[in-house]
Amino acid sequence: MRHLPLIAALVAICTIGAACGNDSASTTLEEAEIVEQPVFEDVDWRLVEYRGESGEMAPMPGQTTVGVRFSGGKLGGTAGCNRYFGSYVLGEANKLTLGSEMGSTQMACEPEVMDQEHRYLRLLGQVVAIDRAEDHLILKNADSTVLLKFVATEPATLEDTAWQATGINNGQGGVASSATTSGSTAMFAEGQVRGIGGCNRFTATYEIEGDQITIGPAGATEKLCIEPEGIMEQEQQFFEALGRARTFSLTPEKLDLRDENGSLQVSFRVAGE
Repeated sequence: MRHLPLIAALVAICTIGAACGNDSASTTLEEAEIVEQPVFEDVDWRLVEYRGESGEMAPMPGQTTVGVRFSGGKLGGTAGCNRYFGSYVLGEANKLTLGSEMGSTQMACEPEVMDQEHRYLRLLGQVVAIDRAEDHLILKNADSTVLLKFVATEPATLEDTAWQATGINNGQGGVASSATTSGSTAMFAEGQVRGIGGCNRFTATYEIEGDQITIGPAGATEKLCIEPEGIMEQEQQFFEALGRARTFSLTPEKLDLRDENGSLQVSFRVAGE
């Protein structure tokens, strides 16, 4: 920004008819040091590498999705199980200051997912610098060591995307996740949602208007599954949670369905991610 007066002066000289082809003026402009801040705001970023306990960069495990979005001094995303949110300030020389108060939801997932989430949030708390290399976003610590590496992504669409559940409201105010949760799936297309409840295949109608959604009662096959333990109960909770959905929200590889009070009913990720 400190070079703007110089550029403005050169433009003014050209405007009044001075010799804009003057070699010395041209050389001065070319040799001037222009520092550009990385363009990273209002982009959805998905974590692809992180610094592991060994100190080496490791690829992100495929069973979870971790992401971040920066916009207008606010940041947020999914840490793998829970959504988190906070603030940031971008300073000179790519310095990034994150707010000391970082909030998150309180859903419980599998131990390995929670361990990964805690690792990510600890690394995020050490970030003091940001950089961008083409479609990658890189966050570094005070020693300029790379801690987190993200790739730019486009949000998935509600319709014509295969979704698998990552959390299901149990009807008692809690959202549960287990090793069998991903067995509940859904695909929305042309007013019909189809999938597997956990044991049985189902279909239901749906209507959307903006971010509003209404899902009708699920019609399902009548197979009885004894294993895995609790799968029939999970299936019933899944169908009931779908019926309570009134709004939906999308982020890269993630879909959340909530009731009229904003309570999460079902969280999904793109199948296979």
